[in-house]
Amino acid sequence: MELICSLTSPYARRVRALAHELGIQDQLKIKVVKPRESSDYLWNINPIGKVPTLRLDDGSTIFDSLIICDYLIATYAQDWGLEQQTNFWEYRTRLSLLNQTSDAGSQARKLLAQEPPQTKAADFQLDKVHRSLTHLETTWDTLETELSLASIGLACTFDWLLDRFPETDWAALYPRIGRWFDGFKTRDSMQKTQIQT
Repeated sequence: MELICSLTSPYARRVRALAHELGIQDQLKIKVVKPRESSDYLWNINPIGKVPTLRLDDGSTIFDSLIICDYLIATYAQDWGLEQQTNFWEYRTRLSLLNQTSDAGSQARKLLAQEPPQTKAADFQLDKVHRSLTHLETTWDTLETELSLASIGLACTFDWLLDRFPETDWAALYPRIGRWFDGFKTRDSMQKTQIQT
């Protein structure tokens, strides 16, 4: 299998970290691309041209980080994380919320990079990030004991925010998540997939 990705992407990192947790990292060849400069290679296998994209050995492709992760779990460890799904819809909603949190953070970065910076629009996106983290901080009862695609997603998103918005003291604003992250980031899956800027 080949994972076409950017090493700075929190979405791709979720896939890479999951592969380590499943013990299949050696089966996942990493191909780094820059989607904005793209390469006919990426556009030919994913018409939207987004990363991550998983190319299977038979040449077929799977798009979207959550679907890629679903595929890896279904293919290599069907029972992995099932104990966390006591409320299936709550669990899936949490996964979606984490994707949307990363989306909002990415939008804020793009808006701030414009000339002149679109600070009002960026603040609107960052407000979404803060509301999401507040929700997770106050409602995720099993956060400290959970190893799941959701906890991997939170760790990758939180680490990305720490890297991309260093002027914000995220751990002080969300102390429960900050304490949890200090422990979770020592996992081999997180150490081996650290953001490369």
